[in-house]
Amino acid sequence: MRANVVDVVVFLGTAVLILVLRRQDLSTRRPPRWLCRRWPVPLAAALAGLVVAAQPRTSPAVELALAAVGVAALTVVLRAGAGGPLPRTSTRRGWVWAVPLLAGALFELANFLTQPDPHTDNLDHPTLSALVDPLLDGRLVRAGVTVAWVLVGWALVRVLSERGNEP
Repeated sequence: MRANVVDVVVFLGTAVLILVLRRQDLSTRRPPRWLCRRWPVPLAAALAGLVVAAQPRTSPAVELALAAVGVAALTVVLRAGAGGPLPRTSTRRGWVWAVPLLAGALFELANFLTQPDPHTDNLDHPTLSALVDPLLDGRLVRAGVTVAWVLVGWALVRVLSERGNEP
């Protein structure tokens, strides 16, 4: 939509990789040993935070650093193989998350569609990025958000990578 080449490559590449690997029968394997250690993830999060803080927001180095985090996470999850299903949550609890997230996504889409073009914000109906972008102008805030994003994402990756190891 915004014609960002890196986004297009990452999204399409990820989709193709998932489709290709879904057709293969991957054996279930344990997560890599380094994933179970305590120091690599905070170190990687700090490194990503430094790269993001040291460069302008739209620099290729920032885009590559963020894409590398995603590729590493995708590799770990796909390496786990098909595994067992994720733990099921009750339908009642699922709706507690699904309804607000779906409503937020539809609200965001509606606000995005009110923009005159993909690169011009509509301040009467701002998208989330129009509200958050000014906050991310500060290098320390960008670094902190990046570190938090990597750490929270890694916690989710660990859950997904361990799903195949259940009896």
